[in-house]
Amino acid sequence: MLLEGKVAVITGSGNGIGEAFARRFAAEGARVVVTDIEDDATQRVAADLGAVGVAADVTREEDVRRVAERAREAYGPIDVWFSNAGWSGPRQPADLQDDATWDRSWRLHVLAHLYAARAVLPEMVERGAGYLLNTASSVALVTQPEKVAYSVTKHGGLALAEWLAVHYRPKGVRVSCFCPGPMLTRMLLSNDFPEDSPVLQEAPTPEQVAEIVLRGIEKEDFLILTTDAPLTTFRQKGVDYDAWIASAGAPLP
Repeated sequence: MLLEGKVAVITGSGNGIGEAFARRFAAEGARVVVTDIEDDATQRVAADLGAVGVAADVTREEDVRRVAERAREAYGPIDVWFSNAGWSGPRQPADLQDDATWDRSWRLHVLAHLYAARAVLPEMVERGAGYLLNTASSVALVTQPEKVAYSVTKHGGLALAEWLAVHYRPKGVRVSCFCPGPMLTRMLLSNDFPEDSPVLQEAPTPEQVAEIVLRGIEKEDFLILTTDAPLTTFRQKGVDYDAWIASAGAPLP
C-alpha cells in the first residue's frame, strides 16, 4: 500500500517511534490522526503536522471507538489503523509479577489491537480494502526472561495479528505485525543501560525505524522487523525447542 491520500490513525503517536511514524506518514501524503494517552504530546504533534489530534486511552474500547469516529468526521473512511501504543513494564527477574502489571500489559499489547480491529474492520471488509498494522516486539518471536508479562502479552499480540491476517487478508484487508528490536526511544532508555552499552550503540533511531516500517507497508509484508536476529533465533527454536530453552537465559532489552 502507498500512503498518499490515505487516512491513517496512529496510536501512541505523541512521542518516540509513534511520533516518527506520524511525521513519516504525513510526509508521504497521508491524512494522519495523532492519538496518545498524553494530551499535550498529542496536540503538539498534531499541531506540527496540521493534523487531527485526539487524546485517548486505547486500553478502553470506548476511547478507541471515539478516535475512529473523530477520524471519520475529519477525513472520511479509515484506510490504515496503526495500533502502536505499548508499555515496557518493570524488569523483575524470576518474578511472575503482580496483577496490575499483567492487566496493563494485556490491555495494551492485546486488547488495544482487538478494539482497533472491532472499530474499523466492518467498513474495511465492506469496501474490500484497508490495512491493520499492529506493533508487537522481537520478544514476540523469542522471549524476555526478566519481563514475563511483557513477553507473554507480546506473543499474544503477534498471535492476534496472525489470526487477523489469516481471516481478513482474503477479504482485501492487509495485516502486518511490526516486531522491532531495541530502538532509541524513552522506553529503551528507561532501562538504565550504560552509555557504552552495545544495545544503545546499535539501536536505530525512530526516524530510521519509520523508514523500515514504510518499506514494509509498501510491500505489504506480514512481519516487519528492524533486524533479522530474532527471526534467526525463531527458526532455531522451531528446529530444537529444548536446545533453545536451555540457551534462552540471555536477556533482551
